[in-house]
Formats: sequence, C-alpha cells, structure tokens
Amino acid sequence: MSDIKSLLKQYEEVNKQLNKQIQENGKEFIQNLFQDIFDQHKGLKFVMVRGWTPGFNDGEPCTHSQETFVGRASWGTYHDFSDYELYDDFECVFDEDSDDVVSHINSGCESLDEVYVQVEAYSEIIERVFNTNFEIKASLNTDGKIVVTEDEYWCGY
Repeated sequence: MSDIKSLLKQYEEVNKQLNKQIQENGKEFIQNLFQDIFDQHKGLKFVMVRGWTPGFNDGEPCTHSQETFVGRASWGTYHDFSDYELYDDFECVFDEDSDDVVSHINSGCESLDEVYVQVEAYSEIIERVFNTNFEIKASLNTDGKIVVTEDEYWCGY
C-alpha cells in the first residue's frame, strides 16, 4: 500500500511539472515535434489535428475527441480526410469521371501511416497544449521550416 502512495505522490509531482512545462513551452514543443516528423518523412507537406468537445450528446457525457488527418488511404480511394470533406486543405485532384481523389498534397509521401502513428503518439500532449475546440495545421514552407497555425473548431453540436 505504501508503494502505491509513494508512486502516486511521484506521479502528482511529475504531472505538476509537466503541466507547468506545457503552459510555458507547449506550443514551442508542438512546433518542434512537427518539424521532427516532417524532417523524417520525405514528401510530407501538411498535417491537420482537430480536437473538440460537443455541447450536447443525447444524455451521454460530453468528452473531448480528437482526430489526425494526414491523407492516408483508409479504403481504396477513400482517405482519412474524406468524412470531413477537407479536400481544399489537402489540395485534392479528382478523377473527372468518378470524382475519386487521384492525388493530394501528401501523395508524394510513402510513409503516411507512420506519420499518423507518430502524431497520434502525442495526442494527449496536443490536447493539453490546445485544450479543446481547436484545429491545428502544420505545413511545410519552401525553406523546409514548419509553420503551425491554430484556429478554433466547433463540431456543430
């Protein structure tokens, strides 16, 4: 029992330090995180993360949700951004006959599944930095530097 109490006390102290660091350096950390991810993946030009908490959920608890969009194909020509019709953000090119996406801004990146996993690994930190109802976009400049922009996001309910 005393081991649990001791570990809990250590956890609370580390969590307090982490929260302080996030308040002071969180956005800089996110900037550096995306720079590292983009540097590792040739052809990666754009990543979007959305977080939100609904105001109404049919009597169920309203909890934070978060999604990462990198342009990976999830089923045939269906991409992770298709549900939200983020076609403009991903600069999609469509097949004239079928309206399928034939290319997008990250089509030159062969490791989009790995990019997704890397961003998702930091989802808790991203939530702590931006809280909720956010949309962050990380994009590659022509000089190879990453620009991270933040905007409000409302899920609509």
